[in-house]
Amino acid sequence: MEPLGEQERERLLHTQRLKAAVHYTVGCLCQEVAEDKGIQFSKQTIAAISEITFRQCEHFAKDLEMFARHGKRTVINSEDVKLLARRSNSLYWQELTDVKRRTLLTFLSALADWISQMEDASLMEEVVELANRQERSAFHQPRAWEKSPCRNFFWKTFSSC
Repeated sequence: MEPLGEQERERLLHTQRLKAAVHYTVGCLCQEVAEDKGIQFSKQTIAAISEITFRQCEHFAKDLEMFARHGKRTVINSEDVKLLARRSNSLYWQELTDVKRRTLLTFLSALADWISQMEDASLMEEVVELANRQERSAFHQPRAWEKSPCRNFFWKTFSSC
């Protein structure tokens, strides 16, 4: 029974060291923000932020462990972290916003390159005319009842080709 008590004591000591490190880091961050914004953080506030941060990290660690176990792995990889980010709404929306921003920037740079390569004004006019024709055809499609009826309508089954 003695080895179990020793393991529990080691685990508790390790947890206390981690909590102390998180508390120190949160304290440093709060001090930087206090100097930057001209506000003060009480010791209780710093302790509460530290405790919440530590608990959230514990939840993240358990989730990552479960994701790896579900994948029949013993090592946590980047796919597990991506799953965790998708599960956390704020991280997911931040990542989604970054992806959209990069995609938009890539599209705009490709568009700028394409436009810079188009030196011939007549070719540009043709492209504009083609775009206008496509836009008109998309807006002026005949409605379903304006189309000619199908000649292969089967009255018994109420189906057509």
